[in-house]
Amino acid sequence: MTIWTPHLSGRGPLYRQLLEAIRDDIASGTLPSGQRLPTHRALADRLGVTVGTVTRAYSEAEHLGLLQGRVGSGTYVRDLQSNQARAWHIRQPNPERIEMWQNLPVALDRTEPFMHTMQALMQEPGQINALMEYDSAEGGSSQRQRACSWLSAHGIAADPERLLFNYGAQNGLLLSLMTLGLCGESLLCEGLTYPGLNTLAHPLHLQLKGLAMDAEGLLPEALEKACQSGHYRALYLIPTLQNPTTAIMSVERRQAILAICERYQLWVIEDDVHGLLPGHRPPAMVNLAPERVIYLGSFSKGTSAGLRIGYMLVPAALKAAASQAIRGASWMVSPLLVELACRWMEGGEADRILVQQRQQLAQRASLLRHHLGRFNLHYQDGSMHAWLELPAHWRSAALIQAAEAAGIGLAGAELFAAGHFPSPQAVRLSISHPLDNQALDQALTTLCQLLESPGPTQNFM
Repeated sequence: MTIWTPHLSGRGPLYRQLLEAIRDDIASGTLPSGQRLPTHRALADRLGVTVGTVTRAYSEAEHLGLLQGRVGSGTYVRDLQSNQARAWHIRQPNPERIEMWQNLPVALDRTEPFMHTMQALMQEPGQINALMEYDSAEGGSSQRQRACSWLSAHGIAADPERLLFNYGAQNGLLLSLMTLGLCGESLLCEGLTYPGLNTLAHPLHLQLKGLAMDAEGLLPEALEKACQSGHYRALYLIPTLQNPTTAIMSVERRQAILAICERYQLWVIEDDVHGLLPGHRPPAMVNLAPERVIYLGSFSKGTSAGLRIGYMLVPAALKAAASQAIRGASWMVSPLLVELACRWMEGGEADRILVQQRQQLAQRASLLRHHLGRFNLHYQDGSMHAWLELPAHWRSAALIQAAEAAGIGLAGAELFAAGHFPSPQAVRLSISHPLDNQALDQALTTLCQLLESPGPTQNFM
């Protein structure tokens, strides 16, 4: 139990004074990350205030992302250095659990298309041996042309001279940061963002500046204000099916953000890993500003996560630096895996699997809306995940713990908070992760029961 006693300023409501003291002492290091705070009752007695005053201050600080309550344990300063986001990982199947933790593609049988493609390759003299040799960082010209034809058919303005392959969007994000030379620098991003960015930020000593959002995603005025107050060279964002909020930016919002980036000479990293899942979508930002945007896409969400093939479109001015980044990270991308992906694109298998994914997600979305539609649920057609803002009597940590006890894995908002951005009381629900619709139905039924319950009993003594 800490003996921390805050200094109250004497100005304004008592709960506000305590909230300001918490914020100041965290900033000064008086309250280090991971520090346990006094109980509500103990601190109230020490300060001569009511328990309700302490409760409100702690609640406000938790809402701002400064503190984290742990049911049955106490209230702690949010630990940014050992945040779960740095330990973001793929959870392996467990028959005793139903995971709604990660945006993995709905499980489909890909045995037949894989066997068909490999048999075709084996029948072409010398092809297998050629594909198992070293290749250039850029990949084969024929492969780049076929991939661009497929992307163009899906509305992405792709030029073979600007396309590079990688080992999935996470690898593409790392390569983008290397290409721009951002290690040790600051990066602008949405306040709630892909946790894989947090995973990269720590080893690369990258400072994330999370910006305010609304129902469409990043707010242009927040970007403008950040650019006016500091020096930044790049912006990372997810304009289509934003992770975790599911927001989709309108074309007007995309244009407004690109205009600001042009004015302040910001490079844009557009993560479009979910971009092919919706039936209809606004134009990709790379279509609107190809010489300012690094575009990241992947087979991982729509076709096959284990294939580990992604692609990036880079501005001509960055092509040499991006090629060097690939050579430095992996020398090249496996020609055999790239060829397999290209044949699936060219032969229609990639589209057939993508359609199956959309159909499965539509079925699961119906279950989602049936069970949780009356709550503050955010979902867009084609999305692998939903964003659930919790009722007032629930905190995300408490719901995650209760769901865990019921054998259900959820991802809390704090996993997605960039840097010191406040994490709301919300959870992300990955409807694609459960093995089948029956498992999803079971998990959603349990979640509905939890949300309708009074929630955990608060102990302030």
